Amino acid sequence: MDQEGVDDLDKSASFVGNPPQRRSTSSLETMNYNLKVFLVSVLILSTRNAGAGDLSANASRDAMQLVACMKSFDSACANSLTYTKVFEDRGISRVQLEQRVADLYQKLKSMHATYSRFDLEAPWPPFIAGGRDYVFVPYDMTLETGEQRASSKSFFIGVSEDSGISWKFVDGQRFTQDNIGIVIPGYTGDKLPPTSFSPSASR
Repeated sequence: MDQEGVDDLDKSASFVGNPPQRRSTSSLETMNYNLKVFLVSVLILSTRNAGAGDLSANASRDAMQLVACMKSFDSACANSLTYTKVFEDRGISRVQLEQRVADLYQKLKSMHATYSRFDLEAPWPPFIAGGRDYVFVPYDMTLETGEQRASSKSFFIGVSEDSGISWKFVDGQRFTQDNIGIVIPGYTGDKLPPTSFSPSASR
């Protein structure tokens, strides 16, 4: 293209309108920075939500396994999913705890006991305290032995020491706001899942 053609292009451009002004380098840098901050914020938020979902799903999975162990009165299985450290810290050895569970289950078997109902509810949102992950898993169960029946509405206290990958549990039936710190040191939550117990009675 000759110089005259170049000049014609320049003139035609001027007829269409003034060319857009270039943004300053500083303005572009500011826009890029704000965009990066926004994207990182969205990523962090989505990661946190996904992480909480994973923790709750893992807690539900392990709580269901514990219930299956309890319903079959399998003491070895139930003990493997029980968080015993809270008792061991108070002088009760793991061996003693496991023996107590084994003795209890053997007694229930001899009484031909059965769990006619053992329903788990969705876990409450997981939280962190003292470097461990915790979660409450409410349950509603009925245990029957011959002509006797006992119903309990309570919750499992789930404890994870591997960032929510696996969970072990303590029954929350005897815990209140006043003594929950035995299991969860420094717990500052304003409420716990509701509990109730109907003693054995003839059907």
